[in-house]
Amino acid sequence: MRQRAAWWIERALVGRVPDDVGFNVRVELWASVAYGVFHAACLGFMPVVLRREGASAEALALYVAFTYIGLVIAPLSMVALRHISPMRLSVWCWGLGRGVLLLAFAFSGAPWLLFLTAVMWIMESIPSPAYSRIMEQGYPREYRGRAMAGIRVGMALTVLALTPLAGWALDAIGHRWLFPVAAVFGVASVLIFARMRLSELPGEPQARPSLAALLPILRHNRAFRWFLIALTMYGLGGVMPVALYPIVQVNRLGLSYTEIGALGLVQSLFWLAGFFLWGRALDRHGPLPVLIVSVALAACVPFTYLWAGSAWALLPAFIAQGLLQGGFELGVTNVTIALAERGRVLEYAALQTLVIGLRGLAAPLIGTLLLQAGVDAAWLFGGATVVMLLSIPMFLAARSPAPGRRTP
Repeated sequence: MRQRAAWWIERALVGRVPDDVGFNVRVELWASVAYGVFHAACLGFMPVVLRREGASAEALALYVAFTYIGLVIAPLSMVALRHISPMRLSVWCWGLGRGVLLLAFAFSGAPWLLFLTAVMWIMESIPSPAYSRIMEQGYPREYRGRAMAGIRVGMALTVLALTPLAGWALDAIGHRWLFPVAAVFGVASVLIFARMRLSELPGEPQARPSLAALLPILRHNRAFRWFLIALTMYGLGGVMPVALYPIVQVNRLGLSYTEIGALGLVQSLFWLAGFFLWGRALDRHGPLPVLIVSVALAACVPFTYLWAGSAWALLPAFIAQGLLQGGFELGVTNVTIALAERGRVLEYAALQTLVIGLRGLAAPLIGTLLLQAGVDAAWLFGGATVVMLLSIPMFLAARSPAPGRRTP
């Protein structure tokens, strides 16, 4: 009965696909549901929990930086990938990282919580190049957009249903009890994900992973250079004001966990709606247009915080954030795969994650330094909006190739 239900869900989300693709969709769908519990009960509220535990603006900026440290060192994972499969590396790193939050019950205060989340985010990010390779092996190009988007519907539905409940639970029992429960589901999602069936695409075997191949890619692939420059520009605008968002929510607007949970519910609704749009748009128009629309939506977020005076004034930011989440993730992953030379997806993904990691480390620290230098938060929000919009012409210069073709 459960298998038949999963088959109907698969058909509704991604349509008719070959049996091997359908199997992976069903496996990832259940994994995404378990991850959705972890996300709703833990990750979605982490910055606000840190603020209520006494974290300063600098500490919140440090938390944002932690989400990128693993991306900076992710290229080194290619050394490990010479001896271990991408799936096994991912399972070990994700399982250990999410499992660390089981210890949340034993510690209180912002410093300990920052330490636990630092370990979690570093381990979560290290397998990023391996994940791109798993997606290449798990889904043929003609089904990849629909499959990846449909799978994330399971996560979005779970987050949608549980975010208000998680907000209530945090108000009622606190994070020291809720986060360990969330961690159990986070680890379970990894164990389910490990059941995927992966295979080499005909004519596209992966070359032996090599750090030495990274520099030649930058020299010879002009489109990918523009893509990385655009990611850097976008990321500076997108990440610089992130540490200010929970400060606005808590200090300026005085929002409760329940109110933030309600806004999170709206975000999840549009996150869910976006996945039905992005997957088919990606398969039909390619990943670059999806990515550019997502960047335009991202620019709406700091612009909304610029003038927000109440919880409901933040509604446009949460709507835009919900829509862009799926589109940006799917766009970045698939642009990287599309621009990669045959057999070099791991190296291209490693460069992509390195760039995202470096600007992710720098951007929140730049934001706090500007605040300490006397720059008004309104100027920071406005500047972030402009910088993100300026990245769009750079993404256009990447000229993503037609489906099925690689840029030399």
